[in-house]
Parts: sequence; C-alpha cells; structure tokens
Amino acid sequence: MSGCNKKEILKVDNENVITGSKTDTVVPKIHDSIKIIISTYLGNETRKYYGEDPPDRLNLKWKYFLGKGKSEDKHGNIKEWSGSGWTGQPLLTEENGKLCIYIGALDYHLKKIDAETGHLIWQYKFDDAIKGTGTVFVNSKSNSLREKYSIVQGSKRGYGTSLSSKSCFSLRGVSMIDGSELWRYNVEQTRSASRDVDGTPLVINDTIIAALENGYLAFLDANNLLDNGKYSSPQEIELVPLYEIKNLRRNLIAEGSPALIGNTVYNTCGSGWLYGVNKSSKETTFEYYIGADLNGTPPVTDDSCLLVTVEKEYIQGSGGVLKINPHKNSNDCVTWFFPTGSKGYADWAGGVVGSVSVSGNYCAFSGMDGYLYLADHTKIDPVRRSPGPDLKKVYPEPLLLDKKYIGPSISTPIIVKNRVIACSYNGIYLFEIKSDTKLELLDKFETGIESTPIVWNHCLYVGSRDGYLYCFWK
Repeated sequence: MSGCNKKEILKVDNENVITGSKTDTVVPKIHDSIKIIISTYLGNETRKYYGEDPPDRLNLKWKYFLGKGKSEDKHGNIKEWSGSGWTGQPLLTEENGKLCIYIGALDYHLKKIDAETGHLIWQYKFDDAIKGTGTVFVNSKSNSLREKYSIVQGSKRGYGTSLSSKSCFSLRGVSMIDGSELWRYNVEQTRSASRDVDGTPLVINDTIIAALENGYLAFLDANNLLDNGKYSSPQEIELVPLYEIKNLRRNLIAEGSPALIGNTVYNTCGSGWLYGVNKSSKETTFEYYIGADLNGTPPVTDDSCLLVTVEKEYIQGSGGVLKINPHKNSNDCVTWFFPTGSKGYADWAGGVVGSVSVSGNYCAFSGMDGYLYLADHTKIDPVRRSPGPDLKKVYPEPLLLDKKYIGPSISTPIIVKNRVIACSYNGIYLFEIKSDTKLELLDKFETGIESTPIVWNHCLYVGSRDGYLYCFWK
C-alpha cells in the first residue's frame, strides 16, 4: 500500500488552539492543527474513554497487514508473532483534517496509519515486539513541531538481549510528525523476571509516569534530555517500587497502566499490590495487598473508586474483579468482589487478565472462563456474597445485569453509548444494551484478538493476532 511522504510537514495554525477537559472529554484536544482524540490506553488518565459513535454492523472497510516478528515468550521459547497483542489499542488523532492511527505491532514497529484508507504513513522500528499501547505526549516547552508531538511507547526488552544485558531500551519517544526517534530510556535490571514495558505511560504536566516491568513506577522528565553522544534519555525524577520486600517474588512485573484520582497515581503490579503514589511528593499514600498476579489497568469510576481485575495466579480463591475505594483504610476498602469462573486458557489460570470498561453505572469485563459480564458497579446484589481472592473475607457481589459467552479473552471490552464491543480468541462481538439491560448480539466477526478496540465516526478499529489491523464501519 502506498503511503504519505515520511517528511510531510503539518501546517501550523497557532490561532486555533483550544484546551479541552483533561478527563472523560468527548471534545478532542486541539493544538496547532492536530486534534488529539484518543491519546492513551483507555482514552485518558481515568482510563474510561473509548471513542464516539460506534457502528451498528461489522462491515469491513479495510484491513492492513501489521506484519510478524520473532520474540521470546515468558518460558524462554522463541516464537513468531503476528499482528498486535495485549493491550495493543490504537491511538487516534486528526492532523490537518486527516484521521491518523498510531499502533504498536508485534513486528517491532510503531506505525502511523491513515485511518480513512489503511495506508501506512511511517513506521519506526524497536528492538523487539510491541505489545502495549503508547501515549501521545504534547511537550508544552518545545518550539519544534517535530519534538513537540511524540508517542511514548514501550516494547519487549529486545530480541536476543539477555535479562542481564547492560542496556535495555524498552521505552522510547518517537516523533508523531516523521517517525524519528527523540529519546530512549534504559529499563534497568532488578530482581524482576522482566525488563519489558507493556503498560501505557501517563503524561501529567510534561512528566512521564510509566509502570516498568522491572517493578518500578518511573517518573521521568522529558524536558530534560541527557545526551551521551549516541542517544538522548529523559532524566529520572523518581523510581517508586511497586512491591514489598516481605512479599518479594520474581513476578514484580507491572503490566498495568497508571490511573489518576486527584493528586494520586494508582497502579497494580504482578507482585500482588495495588499502590497509590502522590504525583507531587512521590510518596506512597495507599497500598492494598491482593496477592494475585494483577495485569489489568484500574479505571476510575464516577464515585472515585477503582475496578481492579484479578487473575487466578498465586491465590487460593477465584479471580475476578474488585471494586476498591482508595479513600478508605486498606482493611475496609473493598466495596464488592465479583468472582469469575476458574477455567483457564493457555498460560492463564483463570480470572480476568484484561481491564474493566466503565460507562456511568455500567461496567463490563471479559474472563478467561469465556464470558463477557455486564454489571451495575453502583448496586449490590441483595443475595449473593462470595469469598475474596484469599478466601479470608466474604464480600458482597455487584448486581449482574447479563453475561454472554464469547470465548476466552484477555482483551478489554468497551462500552460506548448503548453498545458493548468485546473481543476474544473467538472473534469480535458487537452487542446492544437493550432497555431491560440485557445484551443483544448485533454482529460478529471471527478472528483471534488480544487487543482492545476503539470507535470513532461509526468506525471500529482493532488489531488482531491474524496479522491485520481492521477497520469496520456501519
């Protein structure tokens, strides 16, 4: 497919600058002639915006082959992977009137793609497969258009790079304008079994906050780049551990993405902990030990709580979803627990690997047991109560509205208006929430998907493990 010139320069119109709301906005943020529509994984710093105007049917508009690449799995085996993986959600902008997608692929490349045609505009090569979602960074202190707009993107540690290697540049800044590298960050070796970056960074006032798989939450200053002659790196402001020595294990892997409530950044970790870190002081102000492998990103509900997904690994009880009120003491912070079936798939023991989507009182999540669940996170079931993940306490369950079998999934479903779009290893499922809060299947497309979709202007964009990025429309 033909693409645009890599050196294409965007027209700058500094008269047309408006600032949108920073959370849950449906108005794109406009800078120069660039509208930032979906800037990060699950849309914004509260991790609960997925786009607008979903389609009514899954009619294929175009597909683009993302490619394939060899990489090492968690068991040390070399495999060839195709398409996009987990979380793999596209980012969306409008630049000089053209809709553009940014997506990391398993062929090692961060790609910029014309959202209308599926044509490649540019691609930048990392040292290994890209599984996670990037974040748009608008540097307020830069006068250079090339340096002002960038994608902060993580990757696996590097194909052929050992865990003990001196350098592991698995977090980088890439110019949105021409795909050139702006900086790279060395994720240092710790007692963790990984140096990857699958989580999506958060950018607050030009500070990059990134959960690293070496077990740290990194605060980085991208306005202060250190040059060693070969490359530039952002200065470290602080590295906050996402583990406790008393519960230390090799799985210190932080795969979730930070979410923001007020002045506090919340992040889960494979160490079993949920932490709240003050973004100003960098002090840990909240901690709650769940014990399981926590992979998901906790969205913020309208009542300022967090919905935390729990995989069934390292725990005796069931995996599922916890609603946690971080404004309460850790001994009394659980509002409810919803257990999913303990049926596993592939390397997962069960529970929920992906994240929860939220829209008003609705929440939706997909389990490894094969079911999509729709619940009201504000209401408690009058009868049902379940033991928690550690089997030590019994908690109320939320009011379950409906569930549908879609097959095992690590993807995060999205709720937009009265539509729920859920992806699994069986395919894409488009549901409508009816007036009785039951789910009605409108359409289905069969393929295997780990990534999370977005919607915009009656189009649905999602990457697949079959190698393709798909665009479906009404």
